Amino acid sequence: MNNQCVVYVTDVEYSFPTILSALQARKFASPATDVCVLLSEHLDNFEELKALLARSSVILIDATEALQDSLGKLDSSHFQGRISVSTMAKLVLCEILPDNYTQIIYLDGDTQIVSDLGAFESATVPEGRFFAARDYTAIHDFLDTGNSSHYFNAGVLKFHRNGWIGQEALELFARNPEACEGKHDQGALNYVCGSSLILVSNRWNFPKQFLHLVNMSSLSIVHYMAHPKPWHGTFFPWTDKESQVYVDLRKAHPIYNSLYRGISFDRKMLYKYRSIRARIEHAIEKDGSNPRVQSLLVGDYAV
Repeated sequence: MNNQCVVYVTDVEYSFPTILSALQARKFASPATDVCVLLSEHLDNFEELKALLARSSVILIDATEALQDSLGKLDSSHFQGRISVSTMAKLVLCEILPDNYTQIIYLDGDTQIVSDLGAFESATVPEGRFFAARDYTAIHDFLDTGNSSHYFNAGVLKFHRNGWIGQEALELFARNPEACEGKHDQGALNYVCGSSLILVSNRWNFPKQFLHLVNMSSLSIVHYMAHPKPWHGTFFPWTDKESQVYVDLRKAHPIYNSLYRGISFDRKMLYKYRSIRARIEHAIEKDGSNPRVQSLLVGDYAV
């Protein structure tokens, strides 16, 4: 049995983009690394989807009961429909995943894997430690002021099963959610991490907001955090290429297409307007590849 996995947790609403990312991960990861998608909600055609994904060597697991056991109490008292169980699930993955996985790579479903994951897979996380890259907010401050912050994004993580701080972060959130500063799981993890954080290159978690400042060939994982999303269309700063993969997936099988969730015409037009405006501003400013952005990708990082 493999001791390493790439794992996603999704509800039905987010399952379509999550499956796209998982299929990309399977393409770019070693056969010695399993790729797993955990569902936090029951799906009527679960067995059919499981069999379909198995053909691509992606493992689909119904984790509804296990996540309810771990997070159900908080779901009814603290989440109250505002925070999805799937978002907080990264904190309790060690309770959900099979024991053979000791090196766990967690990815949000709004990521795209655009090149080889080999170096990230090969870098072993010691017990009690974890890998993460700077958050969008820390990068924004760095580009504006040059001030370096280690505030990390929780959408791409790699951690050792032994000593994972997820439970500690969950207890903080339950006890003192204000300490998380509205960032829920991410805020809690940053609050309790201490010396357990090992900062990695943003090559492994690059925010979509800065795609116009970097060469895509420098990246391995792109994170499409916040709205708009590439499965809803092409909006600056990404291109048709990044959106087309979702169109292709919808055409690949009726099950995938049935999982797609669109947006209203009005919202799409709003995003289009903002995108055109931003593209024009970028063309006027001619702000191409940014040396500070490049420094986030290559430097004194574990990987």
